[in-house]
Amino acid sequence: MFVSSSYLAGSLVQPVLQMQTSLAQTVQEASTGEYADLGIQLGAQSGYEVSLRNQTGLLQGLTSSNALVAVGLGTTQNALASIQSAAQSALQNLAAASTAGQGQSIGTSSLQSLIAATNTTSAGQYVFGGINTASAPMQDYFAAGGSSAKAAIDQAFQTNFGFAPTDPAASSITASAMQSFLSGPFAAQFQGSAWQTGWSSASNNNAVAEIAPGQFAQVSANANNQGFQNLTEGYAMLSEFGGAPFSASVQQTVASSATSLIGAGISQMTAMQATLGTVQQKVTDANSAMSSQLGILQTEVGSLDNVDPAATSVKINELTSQLQTAYELTSRLHSLSLAQYLPTT
Repeated sequence: MFVSSSYLAGSLVQPVLQMQTSLAQTVQEASTGEYADLGIQLGAQSGYEVSLRNQTGLLQGLTSSNALVAVGLGTTQNALASIQSAAQSALQNLAAASTAGQGQSIGTSSLQSLIAATNTTSAGQYVFGGINTASAPMQDYFAAGGSSAKAAIDQAFQTNFGFAPTDPAASSITASAMQSFLSGPFAAQFQGSAWQTGWSSASNNNAVAEIAPGQFAQVSANANNQGFQNLTEGYAMLSEFGGAPFSASVQQTVASSATSLIGAGISQMTAMQATLGTVQQKVTDANSAMSSQLGILQTEVGSLDNVDPAATSVKINELTSQLQTAYELTSRLHSLSLAQYLPTT
């Protein structure tokens, strides 16, 4: 049997190719920190590894969405705090009012402030819209050209008394007549369909989010809450009837009724803050629990997927050394020639 130097050199080609492939994979593993072919490496554990990754992805997704929920809830709480502060100031100003007609200016500025705060947004969404986050929840009562709510109140007054609120005849209205109007036709403008037609575009349904696997919570509020209705009614009452041409006794009746409504509104806003505060705590607790779970899952995934850096480095050195030896042998075999050993004449 004859063996040529060419045959010997060729026999090294396949082992060299295998070592090159192995070296490339090992270098990749050193770079990524994970096995190049998890299917081969894990074998029967591949399904378990996929399950762990799915659980990890779910928890990471919920944690990210909870960050947005937390921002929205924080913005809502800030808006509620602003509404409460403005309401407290309105009560204090009413109590300290010493000049007839001051109630009207207090009501107008307070109602403008309430409308602005109710239309607060977070990440481009209205926080008091319930599930209707795309539309401003509170219509502008002072819009140029008038608003439907303003028109409805004027009409209710006209129907009840036979003249407009600005008519000089309004000075003849008695305190008892005004009280009957305020608790009847006027109050109806802030309830049921009249509220949703003239004032609110919010949905009665609040947004619900999954804050942890299988755990859901209402993560928004809406302007149809009774607190918004009471504050709006109290402010509008002052704005419309807290000044001339109404008599001092009527203005006092208006101020007294408005004070009661604003006080109730403050209490209801406090209750809303408490409810949202409970949700905020649930989100915090959910994030804490998921963070712990993520740590465990990521450690388990790492134990399956991650290579040993020290062993990988040793393997790279060994393969590099073997390839260099193979290259050198191949080069020497190719350089062998029978002519070098034949005698010359």
